[in-house]
Amino acid sequence: MRLALILAVLLLSACALTIDEDALLPLQSSQAGEQALTAPPGYVLTHRNISIGDLGQVSVTRLDNPASAMTLIYCGGAGYTMAAASKRMARLAALTGADLITFDYPGRGATNLPRTSDALIALGPGLMAGLKEAGWIGAGPLYAYGFSFGGASASNIARTGGFDGLILEAASSDIPAVGRNLAPGPLRPFLRLKVDEDVKRFDYFGYAIAANTPILVMGGRDDELARQSIVRRFAIDLEQAGARVTLAIVPGAHGQASYSDEGGTALRAFIAAGTHEGK
Repeated sequence: MRLALILAVLLLSACALTIDEDALLPLQSSQAGEQALTAPPGYVLTHRNISIGDLGQVSVTRLDNPASAMTLIYCGGAGYTMAAASKRMARLAALTGADLITFDYPGRGATNLPRTSDALIALGPGLMAGLKEAGWIGAGPLYAYGFSFGGASASNIARTGGFDGLILEAASSDIPAVGRNLAPGPLRPFLRLKVDEDVKRFDYFGYAIAANTPILVMGGRDDELARQSIVRRFAIDLEQAGARVTLAIVPGAHGQASYSDEGGTALRAFIAAGTHEGK
């Protein structure tokens, strides 16, 4: 992972690291190979490109459950590609039964947006406008789901309004706290991290509050990157800022919380409560 390599080099040279746009959206090789996103049983896969103003296009896939009126928009982590997301989509389909919408970040797949904070900021409102124009957002319950770095994009999308809930798994707006955990334990006290001003403009915490919707913050007990303490602090900060927060710490390492029985139960309960509240 590019950020991990940068951290190792800078630690050895006793230098500070600035977390910039390149670190948030590392370039991806064609590691997906022959992989392709496949639809879960009973789902219909549709793909389209949505224009984000004059910046370019975002590549989007809809996995439609004809029996469902609910929609869940999924935002993956920093290394996410739709081509490798079949397992995650199958899990979310099994847990929610919702129509699933997901997309590739700038520099991934057919998404040709620039790898900048400006593009990420514009992506949320632009994507929602395009999804509504395409008829992919209906009158049913609507959720945004962000894993790890994807929590920022999910919050950016949810701030456009009309969401029944926001789900943030293994996530925190405290970028330095998460980034520090990429370094070996003995070296962490000597690591100095700061966030580039352009990255700060992609206001994860502010977007989550502006969404004005219930938030599920889910963390894994065995997560060594987004540790329990970081996730708990994030939930407390959101609640103190006025958000309606449900915190669920469940078994699992980074990326595995939603695959545990407890994680699945927490997600189902949150969606059931939000859907009921929205009626």
